[in-house]
Amino acid sequence: MKNFIDIQEISLSQLRNILEDSACLKNFRTKLLKGELDTEPALSGRIVALLFKKPSTRTRFSFDVGITQMGGKSISISSNEMQLSNAEQMTDTAQVLSQYVDMIVLRTDNHHDLLDLTENSAVPVINGLSNFSHPCQVLADIFTFEELVGSIKGKKVVWLGDGNNVCNSYLQAAEKFDFEFVYSGPKAFGPDNVKGSLHYGYEKDPENAVDSADLLVTDTWFSMHQTEMERSKRATLMEDYCITEGLLRSTKSECLVFHCMPIYRDKEISTQVVERFFKVFLSQAENRLHVQKSIMKWCFS
Repeated sequence: MKNFIDIQEISLSQLRNILEDSACLKNFRTKLLKGELDTEPALSGRIVALLFKKPSTRTRFSFDVGITQMGGKSISISSNEMQLSNAEQMTDTAQVLSQYVDMIVLRTDNHHDLLDLTENSAVPVINGLSNFSHPCQVLADIFTFEELVGSIKGKKVVWLGDGNNVCNSYLQAAEKFDFEFVYSGPKAFGPDNVKGSLHYGYEKDPENAVDSADLLVTDTWFSMHQTEMERSKRATLMEDYCITEGLLRSTKSECLVFHCMPIYRDKEISTQVVERFFKVFLSQAENRLHVQKSIMKWCFS
């Protein structure tokens, strides 16, 4: 039994095994209907709990569909439908759910929830997103980049805007997969735990940051709990870091743009760039399904 909480906790060889298996799983699905079982349903007889303390589209659907394709059953529930909303401790919830299900996927706004759940669960736990990291998304992004371009090793990846949870996971991935990672945005909004990183760089000026880049990555500047005043203030601070066609002229000609969605057009990314790279964004979203299926298999291996 293994947990999938953060990329930094997993060896490169294991991460590579997950990516190779993801490619196989994707290839095997090419002629199957979305509701048909995999040729080797790896979750047959298993029940997976999907706990969502934050709203979700891609994470919820990709895990739910993946579990079904692998022959398992899912129970998807929000925290306000559980006693967690009445201040029951996560430690108690973890031990109870371990009696009912074979795996737990948690999406939460508090990373300590994941740590408490993992410490007290008798079944594998997967980080479906926390305020600190989003490893499923970033591993799927690496899969997408290598599917479209080739090895990410030695490439230059630039993150623009808010150094959020996805950005933190990119920094962890840079250490594992050996690529250069540059953050460009207000320094106060940069990623956590950059001290000692050999693959991290900061560049305030976005045009300098993206020079010769192989991949630009951005995400929404706003969180659901922020007020309109807070959003307006953040938008003013971030406006220089919008990915535009003009900014792309400083990158390599074949540079890709990633956005994990939801998209706020003409905020973090211009409408023109969205239209140019939207098929790439859809590939990122699709590959969440295949990579997360492989992660679930890995947890039981």
